[in-house]
Amino acid sequence: MMEAEWLAEGVLPQSDWTRVPRERTGEPEEWFQSEIARIRSWWGEESWGPGVETAVREALTDAVAKAVEQGTLSVMLHWPLGVPVPSRVRIVLAAGAPLDVAGWREAGFDVDEYPGAAFGPGLKCVAVREETINGEKLQLFTAVYSFSAASGSVLVIAEAGSREIFQMTMAGLPVLLSTLQVTEPNGQRFAADPVSTVTRKPTDEWEGISNA
Repeated sequence: MMEAEWLAEGVLPQSDWTRVPRERTGEPEEWFQSEIARIRSWWGEESWGPGVETAVREALTDAVAKAVEQGTLSVMLHWPLGVPVPSRVRIVLAAGAPLDVAGWREAGFDVDEYPGAAFGPGLKCVAVREETINGEKLQLFTAVYSFSAASGSVLVIAEAGSREIFQMTMAGLPVLLSTLQVTEPNGQRFAADPVSTVTRKPTDEWEGISNA
């Protein structure tokens, strides 16, 4: 498994976030119980009504399953509102050639450059789609931060079924991206290449100002 040789490290706040470990020691149930208790301590007993623990466990179970999918480096859940409806953030290695701006737009994403990651420039791609789940129409929000180099591509993917929760997660992602480091199997730090036709240079900014 190639992803086992890569390493993703970054800074997350201690509260409101769950980092799903790729390898756990002890019994899996111990981790579930510990994480549920930690989340309950953030929200307080007044928010822990009937069915809340079941919903939290279901979200954690889904995240654990995602963490072992091929190409996945890290999975995190963000619980910004004290309700059992988190957003999910995944860091994955992308297979095949990276999508260019036109490819992302053809896939239904709005695309902008993203210069704020610790390992270099990339693309910020955002989309909203409707799906029917259990007979109910839902809007699903997705953001993909895409970074590519000769050694491969790294995607940071944020997903949520609530606009409010999605926006709150998006507001915090620049902190993660500004500290995120990905180490390749050879021990080198992943460094993203400029995106053709998108990544701007400092001289471009000065030229824009002088021509204003």
